[in-house]
Amino acid sequence: MANTIEINGCLIDQDCTIEHEGKKFTSGGAFIGKDKNDKFGGIVYAYESTKQVGNWDGSIKINARFGMTWQNNMGDIRQSVYFTYESVNFYGVYYKSGSDIVRCRQIT
Repeated sequence: MANTIEINGCLIDQDCTIEHEGKKFTSGGAFIGKDKNDKFGGIVYAYESTKQVGNWDGSIKINARFGMTWQNNMGDIRQSVYFTYESVNFYGVYYKSGSDIVRCRQIT
């Protein structure tokens, strides 16, 4: 299970490792942090069946709106995602055909 910490409005997953049949698997986890322009952005995970995004293990989930789906020129499927966290509006791209990752950034 991930250990998600919050520092100054930024979320960071730590220790994203599971063990299965004696083997350990580690993920980079989810995060929302600030860039050099003081805007939030990061990586969260899509929970499309419940119309939410959240952290790696799903212990934090945020309601989201899943929008338009498209195929890029390399053939993978992507989808737009919109959500609000701590009164900040985000837009993200959900990389549907290869993972549950949503790359997001602050839009207001």
